[in-house]
Amino acid sequence: MADYAVGAQVEVELSLPGGSETASGTVFAYDAASDRLVLRQPGSTPFHSTLRLLKGADVARVTQLKAAPPGGATPLPAVDLGRCREREEKAAIFDALAKTLPCRWDGDRIVVLDEIVVPPPYDTCISLHNDDAAALRVKKVLDAERQRLQAG
Repeated sequence: MADYAVGAQVEVELSLPGGSETASGTVFAYDAASDRLVLRQPGSTPFHSTLRLLKGADVARVTQLKAAPPGGATPLPAVDLGRCREREEKAAIFDALAKTLPCRWDGDRIVVLDEIVVPPPYDTCISLHNDDAAALRVKKVLDAERQRLQAG
């Protein structure tokens, strides 16, 4: 497989066991040692994209649609570590609740047993039908998970 510059727009014809397929996108990375090509494909918004890892052995043909921009590819945006920690904490709290009680997301709120609502910042809970015992149970799980997150 040819070594295309990062940032070049390409169309790749793949030869897969189930038949052929065409993929297009921007070359995100290419590693000659492992013969792997990573394509960045547009997502549903300008802020989302899909990275697709392709094996060189599956690539039948690569057509360059547009050369890489002068000066190299556009650098990736900085990662907001604070936002990453918030998302991780949110997921950990949901997972801790879901281990013992049926849960679902309702927007940014966690709903437990279709009875208890846990709104952001996920440190309190509200009973929809004045079931204090259920709310207390959920609150204990929340408190234990918050302590675990702070210790870790």
